[in-house]
Amino acid sequence: MDCGGAPWGEDCAQVGHTENFAVVNHAEAAIYQAALFAVAGLPPAGITLRIKANAHDFGTYRTVEAVIDETCCDTSPHAQYLVTVEAGVEFWLRAGFQRPDFATLNDGCDMASFVAGAIMSAMRITRPGPTGQFFPRENEQLHGNLIAAYPQLAERAFEGLRVSC
Repeated sequence: MDCGGAPWGEDCAQVGHTENFAVVNHAEAAIYQAALFAVAGLPPAGITLRIKANAHDFGTYRTVEAVIDETCCDTSPHAQYLVTVEAGVEFWLRAGFQRPDFATLNDGCDMASFVAGAIMSAMRITRPGPTGQFFPRENEQLHGNLIAAYPQLAERAFEGLRVSC
């Protein structure tokens, strides 16, 4: 099931129009995959979200795809997860992400670092305030889902933000 390559309410990279399209589109799809993890959580067993290359007359573009193992997905959690990722995300901010500045991404940039930076930024944006409360309340789910999906980035996201008493 194709889940799209970017939030459906945002401008996205356009094959044949966007400068450095291949790099920008790949990063955009990877960050969108993270946004889907933020809103839906990690997929239940039998469902995988992956980046898929799609052939087009003007070149290859990438989207997020839900791969479904049909032998194990006849349960309500599977169906609900698929409904959530199919609905997608309207705007980056709805998933806790600021709009990535793809203009700074070019062939010489480290795409993995760019994507990791966007995910760590979303972790910081959605973190609880000094009292431990989340604002808005939806940030608690977004934050928890991002931490669960990217535990290796969680430690890096908060380096230097800790205050010692």
